[in-house]
Amino acid sequence: MKTTQRPTRAPGSPTPASLPQTAVKTKVWLERDGLFVIGDGGLRLLLGILEHGSLLRAAREIRWSYRHAWGYLRRAEAALGAPLTEARPGKGASRGTALTEAGRLVIERLAEVRNRVDDAVGPTGPTPADVASRGRRTVHDGSTPSVRPSPHVPGIAMVSPGGVPAMARRHARSARRA
Repeated sequence: MKTTQRPTRAPGSPTPASLPQTAVKTKVWLERDGLFVIGDGGLRLLLGILEHGSLLRAAREIRWSYRHAWGYLRRAEAALGAPLTEARPGKGASRGTALTEAGRLVIERLAEVRNRVDDAVGPTGPTPADVASRGRRTVHDGSTPSVRPSPHVPGIAMVSPGGVPAMARRHARSARRA
């Protein structure tokens, strides 16, 4: 009778019945005709626009450059085939950016799906730091350049236990009423 020798495991490697400590992560996004429209970062951007009435302030809140945020919205609008924001003309505080009805519907739909996923498996979406790091240029060795935010840039919005900023649930309801 021939016996087969099992391969030996490296010290500290997981046994077949156990895994090292891991975390489940999810991403939620909307697509149209197979094209990416908007994801978790875009949801936070639209929520910031709804809260502040300004693309610049919303972009700063999630630590995106204005250029990245503006390009992200233009690509989302092109994929969706409808504008998500509109300029508010004027001077001073009356000037800024407002959401269109399509923008409000995107918030409502994406927040609803994000909340359902988080309710089912726990808060697994990207953290505010994950969202902030997207869209940054990388150095040739693959590392992210050390870009430090200005001390004048406001901090990242608090995230509810559901993984979506608490204002998402509040604004999803108010978006339906508006």
